[in-house]
Amino acid sequence: MSGAATGVLRAEHELLGAEFERTERATPPAVLAYPHEEVDGAGALLADLTGATYLLVSGADAGRFARAALAGRLLDVGEAAHEAALSGTGELISVPLLVRTGDTEVVVIDALDASGTLAAWLALLGDAGADEGRAAFPDLSLRDASDLLVPLMLAGPRARAVLEDYVHGDDALPGPGEVRQLRLDAITAVVAHPAAPVEPSAYLILAPVPAAHVLWRSLLSFTEVEPVGHRTLRSLLARRLPWRARLAEGAPARVSRSELESWGIVRGDGSFVGGRALT
Repeated sequence: MSGAATGVLRAEHELLGAEFERTERATPPAVLAYPHEEVDGAGALLADLTGATYLLVSGADAGRFARAALAGRLLDVGEAAHEAALSGTGELISVPLLVRTGDTEVVVIDALDASGTLAAWLALLGDAGADEGRAAFPDLSLRDASDLLVPLMLAGPRARAVLEDYVHGDDALPGPGEVRQLRLDAITAVVAHPAAPVEPSAYLILAPVPAAHVLWRSLLSFTEVEPVGHRTLRSLLARRLPWRARLAEGAPARVSRSELESWGIVRGDGSFVGGRALT
């Protein structure tokens, strides 16, 4: 099977004795867990987000689609933020991380969307009106991006220090809410730093497929870095993300506008799917 079907880093995970998640989805399986994961005392945790919802939204309508499908603030190129995805009746479906990588490119990633509910909803919105020949977003492509750039998350109190070891010259790691293309030693990668409430420091690294093995092994060479699977990652994120408790059942949840605003994941103009239904 190809790397796109099994996951680019599958062989690396197998060397570590990984258990893979069983799924009916078309995306590569996620690493569920490694034997004897050492979370307590680790300076930084490293996770391969392959198998989570990971979409590249591209085309001339990508920005307009993101503004309609996601309820958070309007991002400029080089910004990243968690944003609410609402149903047409105003229920909270999920809260992915949106990364604006270009004028016509947006990355949507959600490590907590194990069922693929968000991906299916966004695909439905993207196809709106197409059957009647009146596509709402005629120049739009949504595709799983697992075979384009490998998504890694490095998080923990030592995460920034570890990554700074790779950055040289005038380059600098992104601040909260920023995304930059950097050279991590000899590897050019996209690095995003989600803003609070994801603390301690967490970085999303989108690594080119040919260099993903090298970067994975290099990061694990740091004694303070420990690999974790999605089960541990979801548990840790659930403690940090205030909306996780409302989505614990895996079904859309009724959440008030004031609550969404307190989390900073909805904008005030209501110009998004479900905006008029919020109370």
